[in-house]
Amino acid sequence: MVYIENITLSNSNTTLNETISSSSSFDVNPLNFFFNHIYLLLLVIIGSIGNIFVIIVFGQRALRTTIASVGSNMSVYPFLLYMAISDTIYLFILFCLWLSNYRNILHRPIICQLTLYLTYVCNFISAYYTVSFTAQRLFAVVKPFSVSHVLSWYRSRCLALLIVLIACLIYSYLPFLIGIVNGRCYSLEHLRWINEFMDIVDCIIVFLIPYIMIIVMNTIILISLRRMKKTEREFLFQNHSQLNKIREITRRNASRKMTKLLLTVSTSYLVICAPYACIHTWRLLYGEKKFQTNFIKQLEYYFHLIYQISFTINFYIYVVFDSKFRRELKRFFMKCKRNIFHCFRHRNFYEHEDSINQNNSSNFEHLQLMRRYSPCTTLTTTGFTFGYKCKQSKSYY
Repeated sequence: MVYIENITLSNSNTTLNETISSSSSFDVNPLNFFFNHIYLLLLVIIGSIGNIFVIIVFGQRALRTTIASVGSNMSVYPFLLYMAISDTIYLFILFCLWLSNYRNILHRPIICQLTLYLTYVCNFISAYYTVSFTAQRLFAVVKPFSVSHVLSWYRSRCLALLIVLIACLIYSYLPFLIGIVNGRCYSLEHLRWINEFMDIVDCIIVFLIPYIMIIVMNTIILISLRRMKKTEREFLFQNHSQLNKIREITRRNASRKMTKLLLTVSTSYLVICAPYACIHTWRLLYGEKKFQTNFIKQLEYYFHLIYQISFTINFYIYVVFDSKFRRELKRFFMKCKRNIFHCFRHRNFYEHEDSINQNNSSNFEHLQLMRRYSPCTTLTTTGFTFGYKCKQSKSYY
């Protein structure tokens, strides 16, 4: 749900009317003024910077080549890349929301429908990308010897693009149910019953089903990781060559690190989104009358602000828990530093060349003046040596 100035562009289209009056009273509170005018801008800046770095690092061709050579252990990276792109789009909508505090941007035809449509799509993508890479990690932990034949960068990219296509198709109805009513981005009155039904469906698809799937898969992954520790000890005492032991230990350590990273990402998504998902789902399933109090509306509003952190936090999780990401990020910074150094070096070189050329041109003009008034002008035009001999012979006499 995206709150826009004195109205709400919401995952719950049925609450557009109710949140108009409630959010208009929010701005009187200094705390709400902080969230509307300062918090949103900080969220957009911090999140956009992080997501841009994620797109740069995961979008490098060298990284994709390394992933292809290493194997399926890094096949989750397409989901992380496209999730960063989706989160950046969502943050851009939040920036338009912040800007609407000072200038009317979103309450216009086409822009109103487009921003709300993209909000739905980004929420769906964020939820099911988390489900997808959690399912991949589950398969990698449960079937470690078959994972290289099933998971790959190409298949993960195809699945990620398929999720985007499904999201775009599911919410294709939305632009026809939203319009400008009395100068505001609002759900159309005669189609509001469709919004009420689709709102419940959307809540089940985006929140309920992904939450159950992620919790179940994370539980199985944690149980499997404990078993892996026991089997690893048994493996070390079996009759294997030293080289096979080193390879197996290296593979398991890499898989364990990736599993911990993705467990952290999915768990943080659950923790951050849980308060808003619970209160939002409860309000939809059990009616609006229990939520008519201003306190409950403000609570849902604040929980939604917390939910928006899930679109900004992934970069900082990668930095803390993924050594490969830190290494690639450091390599990118070093590359930028070298490019800047070479840029200034070439600039100084060309400035030096220009100064030399200017000095040479001034010396040439001075030489031409000397030749003009010299008695051996006709002789010195053929060469400096002959002109010097002419002057020397003249001084000799």
